[in-house]
Amino acid sequence: MASLSEKLPVLSYKYTGTNVLAIGAHPDDIELGAGGTVARLAAEGARVTMLVVCTPNHLESRMSEAARAAGILGAKIRFLYRERPMRVEDIKNYELVEQIDNLVRQADPSLILTHADSNFHLDHVLVYQACRAAQRLHFFDMLCFYPISCHPVSTRFNPQVHVDISRTLDKKMAAIHEHKTQLICRGLATNHYVDVARHYGRLAGVEYAEGLEVSRLSLG
Repeated sequence: MASLSEKLPVLSYKYTGTNVLAIGAHPDDIELGAGGTVARLAAEGARVTMLVVCTPNHLESRMSEAARAAGILGAKIRFLYRERPMRVEDIKNYELVEQIDNLVRQADPSLILTHADSNFHLDHVLVYQACRAAQRLHFFDMLCFYPISCHPVSTRFNPQVHVDISRTLDKKMAAIHEHKTQLICRGLATNHYVDVARHYGRLAGVEYAEGLEVSRLSLG
């Protein structure tokens, strides 16, 4: 009889040849929370689309930076609201749910990567809730990335899945550093994201990892 570890799929190869949606409230959210995972999925054959819901400021600059960052990670980029600067909380809740529903119907993803519910930023929580609501449409895996904040903060986050990003950490950090308008121009440090990856790497027995909370995951 095969051992349990032999039965379980390797995370990245499970999604090879399928559509994956990485959904973030703003430019830079996906890169900060799951950039290494996105790069690994893309490198191993998943068709990854990074969906940015909206941009709160510096619209053109931040959209351009997000497009370059997605290219570094090997993903496509899509902006849900690109006409004007806005926040997710400016969008009617039912409208956001409808937009995410439509994306799920179009893409038929095997996996959605998105915010965790334990975020200080209301925009991030609203995106998580809209993605969770889309689970009623049909089955897809849903994994939630590390809560995003400009500075290290203490918040509840208990990942059950760890993705080895030892070979894609450089791409993650290069993609993060494309977001000069949000991070570099404001003097915000990014080195703590390396520290976070090192911490989860120790827990996973690898050099660097990203932790993901499981909202729904099939191991069949």
